[in-house]
Amino acid sequence: MTSQQVRVTTGSRLHFGLLDTAKPFGGVGVMVDDPITEVVARRADAFQGPLVAADRVRGVAERYRQQFQLDALPACQIEIVRRPPAHTGLGTGTQLAMAVAEAISQLLHPERTDPRTAFRIADRGRRSAVGIHGYRHGGLIYEDADNAAELNPIKQRIEVPSQWCVAILRPIQETTTISGDVELDQFAKLPATTSQQREHFRYLITTQLLPAIEKGDFDAFSEAVHRYNRDSGLLFEAVQNGPYNGVAVSSLVDFLRSNGVTGVGQSSWGPSVFAWFATREDAQQFVSNQIDPAKVHVLLTHAKNEPRQIEVQ
Repeated sequence: MTSQQVRVTTGSRLHFGLLDTAKPFGGVGVMVDDPITEVVARRADAFQGPLVAADRVRGVAERYRQQFQLDALPACQIEIVRRPPAHTGLGTGTQLAMAVAEAISQLLHPERTDPRTAFRIADRGRRSAVGIHGYRHGGLIYEDADNAAELNPIKQRIEVPSQWCVAILRPIQETTTISGDVELDQFAKLPATTSQQREHFRYLITTQLLPAIEKGDFDAFSEAVHRYNRDSGLLFEAVQNGPYNGVAVSSLVDFLRSNGVTGVGQSSWGPSVFAWFATREDAQQFVSNQIDPAKVHVLLTHAKNEPRQIEVQ
């Protein structure tokens, strides 16, 4: 029976930092359950894109047409059921593009879809492969490669203890967002990363961050993720004026650390800040007592150790 619609649901990505400011970059990050991206592709007589993120979705559809050498855009209707705010450091653009690409592929050409098809159609992962691999596998992703790789491979994937909770905090006051041409310009201004710096980051990942997760040692993980994120952030000091992007984010990180939260950092360019807690109860208690909802938006979530969900009807 021919499928009539495909629904793809995925989470978001926290990025702990890059290994390098130039290709192949490399880095580490984790998928989280929320916020959620949900996309539905339905059969139609001709392509019908959504009103939200119309240009991004149409771009995916055009690359799909080229991939399968079609005369017209794929004959389907795309609905974005849920989509988090863009450019907040949570990798939502990658999750949306991957979800749209895979929904169309699974609907119209499931027999010709291989693991790299959606990645090529989505046209993501040029600097970080964490969101691509996280979309397909879930968990914490450590990726690294050489310049020849089309997409950095996974060096190690590991599941994060389910009871650990992460608060995603975003200052409500106006903050600087980095994306598109602005992001390209920022990278062009950065000094080259040294081999000693790259090895320092790999050392932190392989001897501190990953072993702490494997042992379920929350305190060691918290210290390791903060140190790695801060040190990686210093690669961008020339454009951020420090390890974090802007006064609001820096102040929020300092506030959290001074109030006893150790596993704190900036996800990607921000303005989202992550703060890890041993349990959801600990996170809820801290947020209730310490965070002013008029100044900081807060979402509590957990690591997403499963891949995206695909429902075919």
